[in-house]
Amino acid sequence: MGDPMQVRSSPKDEPRSGGILPALMVMLALLLLGVGCAGQGESAASPPVLTPLPPQAGTESIPMPVRTLGNSRFKLLGLNVGVAGAGAELLLDTGSAGLRIVSAAAGRFGLERTGIPSTVTFADGTQFVGVLARAPFSIGGIPSREPVTIQLIDRIACVDALVANCSDNLFGVGRPFAGILGTSLDERSPDRELFSPLTRLPGNFRSGYMIQTGGFNSTQGLFTVGLTDNNTAGFNFRQFPQVGSFPDGTPIWRDEALQVAYSISNTSIQNALSPTQFDSGSSDIFLNVRLLGAAPFSTSTLPPGAEWRAVLEGAFDYRIRVGFPITPSRDRIFVSGNQGVQLLGMPLFFNVDVAFDVERGRVGFRVR
Repeated sequence: MGDPMQVRSSPKDEPRSGGILPALMVMLALLLLGVGCAGQGESAASPPVLTPLPPQAGTESIPMPVRTLGNSRFKLLGLNVGVAGAGAELLLDTGSAGLRIVSAAAGRFGLERTGIPSTVTFADGTQFVGVLARAPFSIGGIPSREPVTIQLIDRIACVDALVANCSDNLFGVGRPFAGILGTSLDERSPDRELFSPLTRLPGNFRSGYMIQTGGFNSTQGLFTVGLTDNNTAGFNFRQFPQVGSFPDGTPIWRDEALQVAYSISNTSIQNALSPTQFDSGSSDIFLNVRLLGAAPFSTSTLPPGAEWRAVLEGAFDYRIRVGFPITPSRDRIFVSGNQGVQLLGMPLFFNVDVAFDVERGRVGFRVR
C-alpha cells in the first residue's frame, strides 16, 4: 500500500507461525453516537481545547500527543511514560497488551533483564524480537506499585506481511515511537505475564482509563487514568465477558466480543453482525468483509461516495460517507482484511471519547 508506515497492526490472540497474529490498523471519517450522520465530520477549524475536570483523588489527566505520520499522513496517538527511570514516547495501543520498548530507550534503574526470549509479529509484518524484563513503570508521574513485566526489543524485523507494508520504521531511537504501550483488557501476547501495565498502578488509578483526542484536527488530547462517576458522566457503557485471569489474578476481559452491525451502500452487507475491536493502534477502519458474508471486494478501500455504517445497539450509530479525496485516519476504510474481527480505529477515537473500565470489564462511548 505504498508508504511503509501507512498501516499499523496490533497483536491479536490468533495464532500465526511463530506466535500471535496481532492487528492494529486504519481509518476515520464521520461518526456520531446515538444519532444519525449529517455531513463529513468536523471542519478544518481548530478543534476545541480539552479541559481536564477539576482534580480528583485517584485520577490524573495526562497530555496525549496526536502524531501525523508517513507520506499518507495518517494519525496515531502517543503517550510519554517512564520505564526504568527513563522517559519515552510510546504508541498508545488499546488493541494489544503489554509494554514493549526498544532496549536503548529504556532506563537502567531497577531494570532486570531475563534470559526469556520474546517475539511478537504484527499483521503488517512488523516483528519485535527481544527478551522479557522487569522494570519500574510510571505514567503522569504516577509510579507502578511494583515492577512490571515488559518486552525489551533488541531487534525489529519485517517478515511476510499479511495485510500491508511493514511499519518497522515507526519504532526506534529517533523515530516517532520508542515502542508500544498495549492497554488492552484482553490477553494479547504469547507471553502470559505480559499485559497492560496500567493494572499495576496504585489505588483508583488502575480502575480504568479514558481517551479524549480532541478531534481529527487536534495535535494533543488527554489520557485519563482512574475512572469515577464524575469523569464518566455521559458515557454509554457495554459489558465484556470475563474469560479468565492472568497469573496474578488480574481479570481477562474479551474486549472484541461486542457484536456491531455493519452496512455498506450498494452491497449485500446490510446490518451484518460481527465481533469488533476498538483499537487506537489502528490508523483507520479495517473490515474483513468475509466475516460480513460478502465476497472479497475488487478494491482495497471503499471508493469515494460510498456510505458506511456501524451500529452498536445502545451505544453508538457511526456513519461515514467516504470523501474525495479519501483522507487517512478520517474516511479511509479498508475492506479486504485477514484479521479475525473488525477493527474500528482512529476515526472512532476522533469522534467520541472512549473509556475502558478495567475493573468492571466495560467499554464506554460519549459524543463530544
